[in-house]
Amino acid sequence: MGLTRKGKCSKRCEQGRKGLKCSCPKVWSYYVEFHVLDDGKTLILAPSVSGGKLKRWKVSSFNKTVAKQQEALIKTNLMKGIVKSDRVPGPMTFKALTERYLSHPDIRRQSTCQWKEQTVESRLLPWFGKQVLSSISARMIEEYREERRKQKGRQGTTLKISTINRDLALLKHLFSYAIREEWLGHNPVSKIRLEKENNARDRVLTPEEFDALQAHSSPHIQAINTTAYLSGMRRGEILNLTWDRVDLKNGLIKLRAEDTKTREARVIPLTQELTALLRGLYKVRYLNEPGVFLVKGKSVASIKTAFNAACRRAKIEGFKFHDFRHTAVTNMRRAGIDHLTIMKITGHKTLDVFKRYNSFLFDDLKEAARKFNTLITLAHQPIQNNTDKLLINQAVRP
Repeated sequence: MGLTRKGKCSKRCEQGRKGLKCSCPKVWSYYVEFHVLDDGKTLILAPSVSGGKLKRWKVSSFNKTVAKQQEALIKTNLMKGIVKSDRVPGPMTFKALTERYLSHPDIRRQSTCQWKEQTVESRLLPWFGKQVLSSISARMIEEYREERRKQKGRQGTTLKISTINRDLALLKHLFSYAIREEWLGHNPVSKIRLEKENNARDRVLTPEEFDALQAHSSPHIQAINTTAYLSGMRRGEILNLTWDRVDLKNGLIKLRAEDTKTREARVIPLTQELTALLRGLYKVRYLNEPGVFLVKGKSVASIKTAFNAACRRAKIEGFKFHDFRHTAVTNMRRAGIDHLTIMKITGHKTLDVFKRYNSFLFDDLKEAARKFNTLITLAHQPIQNNTDKLLINQAVRP
């Protein structure tokens, strides 16, 4: 046993999603496995003792050297007998499951951890908290969903389908975690069919709105806004960006697989304005702080309150930070960049998802009609010389 690894398809092809072998490049996750004896209090290393149980730990790094270091640390702690047992005496309640789930290192690192804590505390525990895991059925979850449908949203509006689906998705992940830890044999949420959501957005920030937003934003928010506006990077990718990922010499941001939502490395070209911004931040960086975007010498952890306040002051309505991706994709397309190149820059893996972010404004459609009319007009005229051929070719170009 010891250090093992498991590869997932980086392209998320059909075979890869089904867990079958494929020829696509792999994203490797490292695990540490040891046979241990569990007395209910501590785990003891037992490589050749009958009754030993194979225990697996997920390594919080994609780097093999770091993974080996964690393997050595886990093995040492097992030999010392200081690794606590995960075994729960008696039947586990839903509340006990949530406590263990929310304290797991992988969950603590997620940007949605705070939302998960709030959802568990305010919605799930009042309904399922005292229930034994094995007693929670699909019917109980259906009843929970029906009760949620009767509730109102923040501003007294009807609760969105997407909000209820997020609750069920969290429930499903909780039960999947319990199954992985062998506290439960089946996932009751797997029998529940989620309702179809209509959550496509087409909000694009105009240049005038962006200037107004910047005028009403604090300096550290201005830098983050500019990066999102010019690169289309996700909020988490921007807030977690470190200087070792920035290549100012070649004008690139080089994200590794562990930095992205899709778990696939990505290279983002920098515009002149974004390069100048990052050069300015680099000159005033804190040597003991690897983060790019700082406030009071510390990495920016959250921008929600400051960003929403800036939008209100600028009188910009219906715009969310994630809409910067819509804006960047649309601007890149209007600049004549082809779809595949834009998808490489932004990290969209499928054309269907990309289309949701590519918004066509009325002016774009009118311009398309103008170009099409020019092409047809020139094509139906007698071609007299090479100049006419050049005009037709130019009309075809995006």
